[in-house]
Amino acid sequence: MEDQREAWNRFYKEHRRPWRGVPRYDFPFPEGSRILEVGCGGGKTAKALLDSGHSVVGIDFSREAVSECASRLGIHVVCAGVCDLPFPDGEFDGVSLVHVTEHLSPGERCRAASEILRVLRPGGKVFLRTFSEGDQRAAKGTKVSESTVIRGNGIAYTYSDPGGIREMFADFREERLDIVNETTRYGAERRRIEAVFVKP
Repeated sequence: MEDQREAWNRFYKEHRRPWRGVPRYDFPFPEGSRILEVGCGGGKTAKALLDSGHSVVGIDFSREAVSECASRLGIHVVCAGVCDLPFPDGEFDGVSLVHVTEHLSPGERCRAASEILRVLRPGGKVFLRTFSEGDQRAAKGTKVSESTVIRGNGIAYTYSDPGGIREMFADFREERLDIVNETTRYGAERRRIEAVFVKP
């Protein structure tokens, strides 16, 4: 965990704005929802949530990311990990989990899902995006397990199939789960899972 935290701190220290622009999302949250943006990074998805009319609290285990997101967006951002969320039960209407699960080990995924379940109110939703098996980057890096690679920047990626995501959110009701294939402007093929889960 600490080696990954430091890898992300280096990444955000060296790349103050690593991603350009604010992407478009089909968020499942009613306008005005209180959303926990997990793994908020530099604030790209948090900005999209704000633009969609939501109240946003950010969380990231990288102190560099927390500083960047808070200063850029002026929202409350907490430095902590998803496996130990420092919030009361039922605090949020929704959780945004964009490109976070691919950086969690199988054991961390179970703990993260349990914590997300705890901080959501009944009926609250999780919006998830994650790169999946078959993505053009899935095999790039040093392989450390069947589905995990470590890139040159020291950051670990674990690519999932739909079954793995469904297993992670087994205590939730699945609203939708889609496989999305896209070709980037550079001709690369990206493959991701996009899903919505609901707390019973």
